[in-house]
Amino acid sequence: MNMPMQPTNTAESTNLPNFCLGELNLSIMQTVSQIVTNPNYHPFKQKTKKNGQTFTQYYVSNCPPTYHVFEYLQNVQPINALLLQHSFYKISESVKALHKAYANLGYTLNGPINHNLLHNEQYVHNIQFAVETFVGELKSHSTSKIAIADRDKRIMLIKEIRKANVPVMKKLFKIHQRFNLNVFTYTFHMEKCEFRDKAFIEQGLAKQISDMIDQFHENHQSEILALFFCVQRNLSNNYVLTVYCATEREYQSLSMKDCIPLRNGNYMIVAPTSNISLSIYETTWFMDLQNIHGMNEKVWKAEFGQQVEKYKYVYYESEFISPKFIYIECDSKN
Repeated sequence: MNMPMQPTNTAESTNLPNFCLGELNLSIMQTVSQIVTNPNYHPFKQKTKKNGQTFTQYYVSNCPPTYHVFEYLQNVQPINALLLQHSFYKISESVKALHKAYANLGYTLNGPINHNLLHNEQYVHNIQFAVETFVGELKSHSTSKIAIADRDKRIMLIKEIRKANVPVMKKLFKIHQRFNLNVFTYTFHMEKCEFRDKAFIEQGLAKQISDMIDQFHENHQSEILALFFCVQRNLSNNYVLTVYCATEREYQSLSMKDCIPLRNGNYMIVAPTSNISLSIYETTWFMDLQNIHGMNEKVWKAEFGQQVEKYKYVYYESEFISPKFIYIECDSKN
């Protein structure tokens, strides 16, 4: 295969070796797919030039979309087969189709397409058939039942997640107008986890996280106005817990560190040889109805929507981990 599809940016893991680390890689594929499968998109446009008394037709790049497509594809890396086949990582059908079609394109051409040469008539002539086949393959797949069902499912999931968040934040802005939003991001690193039963570890970790949230809520229930969180497994094979906790502006920023059970100050207590290390990032966002001393409801909706927008191309879902946010009942000053 001649296209630049050699694995890079990968990491070894116990059960999923050579994992692609970057969501950016899948994001690029999703973006390219959306450009190419637009019904109005065509990679080249026909032109006519006069040579004496004769007219000759030729093709040039349909810029800028075609230029952007192959500029993006210069940065695409292959997706590991185990990730593509993994039952819990939900990679979009659009990404899978792009991955396959681009690999097929690589077998046809002698080298990667140089987007900087798409203005050249002879260069376009040499690649035209292969590129149009590539585009046709993606367009055909996009109207298949499996592709349509996958897109609809992802759109509904994102809408459901965003809709569930609206009444919580609307009530906060209406009653308090100005408040703090404590944001905790905890990454549970699995590189040194030696325990063989991964399902057991995932179940145990999910239980630990639930206990942490409950303990944090119990410790600060007089201060907490709203509390919601989500756990996802990222493409580095680690688990990421994202917690949002609202408090009145007058309160100091909260922390959940004291609710995290650690062995020797470094590892989560899930199983004897789990060795799950933890990275902690805690910050506070200021929320303000008037959008003067913090973000208002409209800005928050955009920020929250951006977080779940990636579900268009990938999310993780198993018996114990869900892409949806979980909301804890909070009665404090509401």
